Order: sequence, then structure tokens, then C-alpha cells
Amino acid sequence: MKPHAGLIAEFRVLPDLPEHACFGVFSEPRVFPAVVRFSNGESFNKPDSELQPRGIAIKLFGVSGPKLLYDQNEAVTQDFLATSHSVTSTVHHVRQFIAFIESAIEAERTNSQLPFVLVRKLGVYETARIMFNLLRSVAFNKVRSMATEHYFSPAPIKCGPYAVKFAVQPAEGTKQPAAMDRPTDDFLREELTDRLRKEDLMFDFAVQFYVNESLTPIEDSSVQWKSKHAPFVTVARLRVPKCDLSDPQTKELSKKIDRLSFNPWHATEDHRPLGNVMRARKVAYQMSAEFRQHDPEPTGLPLI
Repeated sequence: MKPHAGLIAEFRVLPDLPEHACFGVFSEPRVFPAVVRFSNGESFNKPDSELQPRGIAIKLFGVSGPKLLYDQNEAVTQDFLATSHSVTSTVHHVRQFIAFIESAIEAERTNSQLPFVLVRKLGVYETARIMFNLLRSVAFNKVRSMATEHYFSPAPIKCGPYAVKFAVQPAEGTKQPAAMDRPTDDFLREELTDRLRKEDLMFDFAVQFYVNESLTPIEDSSVQWKSKHAPFVTVARLRVPKCDLSDPQTKELSKKIDRLSFNPWHATEDHRPLGNVMRARKVAYQMSAEFRQHDPEPTGLPLI
């Protein structure tokens, strides 16, 4: 994973939400201090010009109540992770997800093409379907700025007794980035640096509510929840105050945030991840955190 920036933020829960949205961190209007990490989704540090997922990870502080991870029951944080697209959104279930990950590792180790490895595990039809959907989502999503990208949860979570998917989308009025003749390998961080010198970053945090197993399935993560069936309801606004990413203190803060663990299972029961893929991600994220030797879950905002 290639981080672009780790930043202090605020997460403002809006007033007058519909009754069925008022659970967990959305139960009442308030402002949560937060940190945000922008990153590319590939495991290796590749140039930003290469087609790959982009992600946003949000960690709220001051969230009361028991947490789901057994060793972090007393934590005061709540995480939300979203991506521009993901493997999770192309597979039907966890068996295909694991097959894809295993195939990607084998392809990297043996210097093979991923589809040829994957077809041995899933067959021609499912390999073609997954690769086509993944490549289509990447190819038609030429990212020019992390501030103007649309991010989505790859699988559902709870909102109290309901199931939702969420999105983190640029707020109305967000300026499009200037055209670049020759993007550098790190143009996404450079664009963030230029933008944050001038203005705050603003995002809307919106949720879609479960309708039925046909239109909005819980267990089949390959089915898109379409807004015509499950309209988006904006429940919060995320603000990243303007700053200077080139400042040494800001760079050090960004490093501290990157050392934190972001996990969809850093959550209260009201926001429990749902579905077989999310259950598999619980194990994967815990293994990743141990491998990367993340810092312990924080009790407050990182300080410079």
C-alpha cells in the first residue's frame, strides 16, 4: 500500500437525520475528531499513473461503547474504510476472494500472468467475469485527485438494526484538478499538497439502506447497490483543514498516522461489518497489522 497523506480531520454528524439512520456514531449531532489516510490500494509502491484502487481510511476518536475486537474492547475509536473499487466488489463470496488473493501471490512469486493462475482455481467463466469487471472499473476511473475521487464501502455494515453500505464523496463545490501534461510518479500527493495549501478538503459521508436480497444482497458482494433502489442519505460531513504537507512537522504527523492500524472491525456493535467477505477481512486485517507491526490502537489524536 502506498500512502499519500495522513491528516487530522473532523467528522460532523448532521442534525435532523431520518430516524432509521440515528444509530451508533450517527445517533445524535456531534463532531468527532478524526484522522484520515489517503492511499493507493496495491501492495507495492507503484507509480500513481498505474491503474489501481485508491482508498480512504477514517478513524474517529471519542466513540464510546464496547468494540468488536477482543483485544480492543475498551478502544475509543471507530474506523470506516472505503475504496474507489476493489476485488471485493467483483467476487461473489469469500471463496472467490481467497482464490484471487492466493492467485495474485502465486503470480507475483512465479512471474506469471494473474488470469492464467486464477483460471486454474475458478475456471474460465468466473475468471473472465472477475477480471473484466475489475479492469472495467479501473480503466474507466482515471484518478486525477484524491480530493475528487468517489469512495465506497466494498461490503455492508450495520447501522443499528439495519444494514447499509456507505460512500465518501467530494462535497458540492469541490474544484476539479488542473490538467497535467506529464504526471509524476507521485502526482496524487503533489496535487493534495497544492490543494491543501489553498483550501480545506470536504467530503459527504452517505449511506444506502438494505432493501432486499435481490437488489441489495448482504452475502454476494459483487452486486452493486444501485442508488435508484437504495438512495444515498448524507449523514455526516468530513472536513480536512488546509495545511502544508511539505512542512516537516506535517510529514512526521503523516508518518504517525500511517503507522496506525485501520480495520473495518475497529467498530461498535452498531456498525458491525456484515457478510462472508467482511468476516474474512477480519482475519486478513489482523494478520496485516501484525506483519506491519502497527502502533497500538490510540486513545487520542496523534500529536506532533
